[in-house]
Amino acid sequence: MLNKLKPIYSVPIKYGLIGSLLAIILIIALFYMGKHPLLIPIFFDYRILLFGLFIFFALKEFKDYYNNKILQFWQGMVIGIGIYVIIGLVVAIFVVSFSSVVPDFHNSYIEGTLRGLELDKEQLVGQGKITISEEEFENQKQMLKASPTYVLGIDYFIKSCLLGFFITIIMAVILRRSESRFTND
Repeated sequence: MLNKLKPIYSVPIKYGLIGSLLAIILIIALFYMGKHPLLIPIFFDYRILLFGLFIFFALKEFKDYYNNKILQFWQGMVIGIGIYVIIGLVVAIFVVSFSSVVPDFHNSYIEGTLRGLELDKEQLVGQGKITISEEEFENQKQMLKASPTYVLGIDYFIKSCLLGFFITIIMAVILRRSESRFTND
């Protein structure tokens, strides 16, 4: 079926689905190794490397095999956006499903987030940089405890889109090459 699509569509679908499978495996492995994958600080997030590699190889394949070694910036953006949206969406659906099947995944996320809130309480309540009342702080904790599993999927998708967008811009700029570089004008 992918062979019938134009390469600008088939390449991101292929890399997006393969990347989704790898991300799902990483999530399961990290969780069962005792490191909740959704509580990793964003600067150390595995998605940075995952998106970087998959977007790079997809753009390289499109450029070298389907587009005469030419990649326009817009083509790089379309392919990169396709990849991270597919990975984000597929894995977000998996995260919601996994949270429903393995309630400890959702519970450990909430516990870890609550621990993080308690550690930051001094900065949030009272004389900190961000000032909220004690009552508001407790309300936030109660809302977090009552949050449904789909919140994890939404969180995963939004963070994936934010990370993926910046990585896509970088990769599209690095790999773009236009016809003007090959002419002898």
